[in-house]
Amino acid sequence: MRNTHRLTAQQVKSLTKAGYHPDGGGLLLQVSKAGTKSWLYRYGVHGRYREMGLGGYPTISLSEARSKAAEARRLKANGIDPLGEKHNARRVARNEQDLRMSFEDAATHYIDLKRGGWSEANATSWQRSIDMYVNPVIGRMDLGEIHTTHILRVLEPIWTARRATATALRQRIERVLDWAKSSGRREGDNPARLAGHLENLLPAVDQATEHRPALPWREMPAFMVKLRVESGNLARLMEWLVLTGTRAGEGSGATWGEIDLDAKLWRIPKERMKAKKEHWVPLSGAALELLEALPGERRPTDLVFPSSTGKPIWDADLAGLLRRLGYPLGTVTTHGMRSSLRTFLTENAKAEPDVAESVLAHDKRGAVQKSYERTRHLDARRPLMETWAIFLDTPVEEAKVLTLQPPSRHVAR
Repeated sequence: MRNTHRLTAQQVKSLTKAGYHPDGGGLLLQVSKAGTKSWLYRYGVHGRYREMGLGGYPTISLSEARSKAAEARRLKANGIDPLGEKHNARRVARNEQDLRMSFEDAATHYIDLKRGGWSEANATSWQRSIDMYVNPVIGRMDLGEIHTTHILRVLEPIWTARRATATALRQRIERVLDWAKSSGRREGDNPARLAGHLENLLPAVDQATEHRPALPWREMPAFMVKLRVESGNLARLMEWLVLTGTRAGEGSGATWGEIDLDAKLWRIPKERMKAKKEHWVPLSGAALELLEALPGERRPTDLVFPSSTGKPIWDADLAGLLRRLGYPLGTVTTHGMRSSLRTFLTENAKAEPDVAESVLAHDKRGAVQKSYERTRHLDARRPLMETWAIFLDTPVEEAKVLTLQPPSRHVAR
């Protein structure tokens, strides 16, 4: 009598009698009263018999069942309980599944984790850049499956043309993947690291290109003529950013509760500032007139420049506006408007460096000194912002060729 391989494929197929039908070596075919068939491996441990399911027939064939039983016998011969090993493998698989996460979900989790220590503008900038450039390429990929080739697919299209954006984006991807490794969701080196890795794979770019492209300040009046022809909140937000010298995130998140029309002041809370310090912006006559012309309600929590969906306007929308106004990619950026203002303050308005820097909310003083000056150089900044607004209305040669001249911006106050 054979001790193993007692059954044939035809017998397995035709057996209908309920009960256990041994193939040998601990392998059994179990037939239920309902006629369903399944494979079992029966073995002894510490004087007791145990049964381990190997799968149902015909999903698991006779030859496959024999292979599974042989593997179980090998484990048992090595002192390993096959059923315990199976349960452990399931636990490991469940743990691995629990740790699986897409890059998109990981980035959102990371931003939420860090949000308390960031300005709202910074958190918004993170989410927008990842939504725009990363998620369409690797957003749905599992963290453990992301390699260097995937990072390059994100960065290469913008590495030269939008170097500042690409640089910030690479750093953000690297930090998300660092978190993924620390939390056990991926292993190995970070494929987004620059030193000794991506720097060898990405094109070398002159350091000068890392500065945000900006218009020479003498060309700003012509730019404003083109801008003021445009209707809608997108154009008005861009105009506001130029007039106030603020960042896109600060302007797009502005609410009416932050605006004090009587004091001619915009108080940006520290939560929305890059440096996490409240910033007061004096408003010129042109800025006040812009606000007065805006339609809609003015509840304290309402956005001053909402998008069509009622949410803050995206940086990409502002970039698209610049393209429509005739400024190709790489020639000027929204952030570059701040550079135009800063150069104007130095070369034309002859502002003191410390005052000019305070216009852009740049502050290199120590923490103690900062804490005693919440309205840094406010009185000195007021005439500078008015001078800037008046200059933007200056009829330069570029503006004269347009058929539509800029409207009067003078306000009686």
